Amino acid sequence: MRRLVLEVFEKELTKVGLELPQFQKIKSLEFLYFLRQDHEEFAAVAQVAFKDLTSKVEDLLLDGFLVEAQTLEKNKNGVYTVFMRGGPSLSSVLSFVSVESGYLFPPLGIGEGKIKFSYLGNEAQVKNFLEKINAIGIRYRVVLLSDASFSPISPLSQLTEKQREVLLAAYKLGYYDIPRKITSQELAERLCLVDSTVVEHLRKAEQRLMTRLLEQ
Repeated sequence: MRRLVLEVFEKELTKVGLELPQFQKIKSLEFLYFLRQDHEEFAAVAQVAFKDLTSKVEDLLLDGFLVEAQTLEKNKNGVYTVFMRGGPSLSSVLSFVSVESGYLFPPLGIGEGKIKFSYLGNEAQVKNFLEKINAIGIRYRVVLLSDASFSPISPLSQLTEKQREVLLAAYKLGYYDIPRKITSQELAERLCLVDSTVVEHLRKAEQRLMTRLLEQ
């Protein structure tokens, strides 16, 4: 797997018909965890700092870009930890970022008029991702392009590369949604694997993640 980090100016996103007026109030925003991402809905936990200390998390709901924003915590420096959820309008960002394959991966952030995207995929997916951005005419700066590595404290570091690939695909394609959007057999077909192999990778990945979380 390869990890690509790109940085673009917010104004570049107008080339795909996307404007972020309500985000002008934000000093910095960094997504910590992606809970869901597809063409219908986006949900994540993020840390947000505002330029004006009188601004509130509820201000992010202006213009309907987000449909939900809940404060989970606020530290002494005025930085909020927020659960946020967006509908189809925010999914246009995901369509631009993740195209049809590969995965969004933290960090993903906004600050100083720039947006940083982290993208995880194999060699072919990264190449396809860059080709599509170039075709759109988005100007960007490559911050990092390297083999994917995970912090020793990250639960994902406990999984094999194949287990990570299958687990991330399962989350992205809705295998863990209720009701499920994809069966294990359909997931196996998308990954060019045997159904029983996918089920076994998911079982082991879930078991290792649960063991890791219980140890923390």
